[in-house]
Amino acid sequence: MRATGGGFFGRMFGSRWYTLVSLAVSCALLAAITISVLVRMGNWPPQLALARSPVTISGPGVSPNETIQAYVLGAVRTPGVYALVQGARVHDLITAAGGVLPTADLTRVNLASPVGDGQSIYVPRVGEQVPLELGGKVDINLATAQQMHDALSITLTTARRIVTYRVKHGNFTAVSQLLLVPISKTIYDRIKDLVTV
Repeated sequence: MRATGGGFFGRMFGSRWYTLVSLAVSCALLAAITISVLVRMGNWPPQLALARSPVTISGPGVSPNETIQAYVLGAVRTPGVYALVQGARVHDLITAAGGVLPTADLTRVNLASPVGDGQSIYVPRVGEQVPLELGGKVDINLATAQQMHDALSITLTTARRIVTYRVKHGNFTAVSQLLLVPISKTIYDRIKDLVTV
């Protein structure tokens, strides 16, 4: 009886193990065949899709990162040298410097003018003469005789004649009216590009 019973349970459990082992071997063989086929087709190992950074194309020979440097001084909050993108305007440079002071005279600044690399921009105060070395011109309607003498290297006598003419006849409306003061043609030719009205 024991041999018969043991044989029955042994056959039952042996049959289950055989089935499980057969199933596992079949799955392994199927997986091996599948991988083999994928390798031959060039699809193994699987490629992971990697996120790619977008590329900005700005045109031939143009980099969006190209910058210029410009110097702003005068009636701005933080005078100094600032890096700007190419094509920036004077108002961009002034904004980079923190804006203008309350005393700034923006009527004498072309805010829409493009800024060049290495350029200096001077923001004058109301009533101030922009120094010649900063690209300014002497306003012959505002400058004193001493200021014209110092800035234009003309004699005090000539400078006083210009002021006297201005007081007597009103403000100059054209630089050429200096010849009516009168001043010599030689002096006029030397200072005409250094003055404004």
